[in-house]
Amino acid sequence: MTALAAFTFLRPLVLLALIPLAALWFFRRQRAAAGSAPTPHIAPHLLAALTIGRDAGSRARASDLLLGAAALMTLAAAGPAWRAAPSPFVTETAPLVVALDLSPSMAGTDVAPTRLERAKQKIRDLVALRAGGRVGLVAYAGTAHLVMPLTDDPTVLLPFLEALDPGIMPDAGRVASSALTLAAGLLAREDTRGSILFVTDGIDPGDIASFAKGSGGGARAALIVAPDIPAEVSDWSRRAEIRAVSVTIDDGDLGAVQRALASSLAQTAAAEGKLQDDGWLFAIPAALLVLPWFRRGTTLGWGATLLALALPPPDHAHAAGVTDTISGWFWTADQRGQRLYDAHHYKDAAATFANPEWRAAAMIRAGEYTDAAGILAPIRTATAQTNRGVALVRGRDYQGGIDAFEAALELDPKDQIAARNLDVARRILAYLSKARDAEDPDLDNDDNAADATTTDLTGDQGKPATITADAQLSEASADEWMRSVETKPADFLKTRFAIEAASAAKAP
Repeated sequence: MTALAAFTFLRPLVLLALIPLAALWFFRRQRAAAGSAPTPHIAPHLLAALTIGRDAGSRARASDLLLGAAALMTLAAAGPAWRAAPSPFVTETAPLVVALDLSPSMAGTDVAPTRLERAKQKIRDLVALRAGGRVGLVAYAGTAHLVMPLTDDPTVLLPFLEALDPGIMPDAGRVASSALTLAAGLLAREDTRGSILFVTDGIDPGDIASFAKGSGGGARAALIVAPDIPAEVSDWSRRAEIRAVSVTIDDGDLGAVQRALASSLAQTAAAEGKLQDDGWLFAIPAALLVLPWFRRGTTLGWGATLLALALPPPDHAHAAGVTDTISGWFWTADQRGQRLYDAHHYKDAAATFANPEWRAAAMIRAGEYTDAAGILAPIRTATAQTNRGVALVRGRDYQGGIDAFEAALELDPKDQIAARNLDVARRILAYLSKARDAEDPDLDNDDNAADATTTDLTGDQGKPATITADAQLSEASADEWMRSVETKPADFLKTRFAIEAASAAKAP
């Protein structure tokens, strides 16, 4: 039903081609009927003996099959669509922010081993199911706090997830609306619409009104870590359009959560017209209708030309779902690469893509940052240079990343993504330089030092760093977080949350 609600044609004007096809079919049927009319000067019994195929008018002719195939290909060219379109530079799964409830009730043992531990297990399983998907983490009780910005590296997120406990929260309570505001702010900085998942055992009834009034920031769902869904959660789900799913011992609950989020995202994409062209599906029945043409005595004639005109351009063809062998016959290299990319085979996708920018995107996913940057270097577009900067920063070449982001802004001064990444890269480079200077005050800091390539510090070279409540965080800062923590993650988070709560209390 979700697919039917989102169904549309991306190029509806192409459907006008059905009118001449229908007229041609009617004309040929009329001519066939006229040709089979009785001949008055021949006796009926002699006419029956001399006529071959007298009932042909009631059967499907080769031309009927051809026109049917042409009609199907016209529908394919019109661009039927009902699901969100993928992009090589956007993760195949939308960005997801998980808001974990750390109120005291989450320590309950009615869900083994505890509600909180079960919640952590489900979050780990969800991250694994979304392999390659960007995930952020927010914790909330009486206040809401950012644990980890959106990242596609679970090795950075999981240690902090394990450290979460009700004891680290500065205030008791369950203010889910604050977590919604924080999560929506994270998603607002993303290029694609994302989702918010609340993992909780209940909702404060007085907080429901905040959901009804506020914006959702994207698709929303809730995984209820409790034996039963409380009545107030059902009211929350109804009034705030949040699909509530009860926790299960298997992965059925995670499947239900992903379907709920996908449904909401598909409806939003349909409303915005950002859907994937699935016209290739009509090529399969059209091909089956073409098969009878090869029977002896059947001529293609004008039909072959007509079908060729009805075929959609190759760039719009998409044959996902057919075997890889057949795909090699009908798909472009970029279409084959997209299939491999969607299946998380990033190295194979990089070797298959013909488009250099798409190839570089797959190489970034595969961790081949230096090679990806080399491919993007000669492409003088803002998007290419921005992605080149991302590759260099992920490869720990922060100065090279800064140069790439500056090049992107020269090409497009309004590129907000490049501007944000440039700011992050500069702050990381400044942080690393400060840590290096603190370790060795006598280090030569001449004017040429800023022009040198600065790599990350390793081993015991790092120094303690203070992260204040007003620190601006992003995915690129996640590694800085990890290297700045010289104590247990739980102690670090407890201190940080306390600073943030105190700062918020002083704010006017």
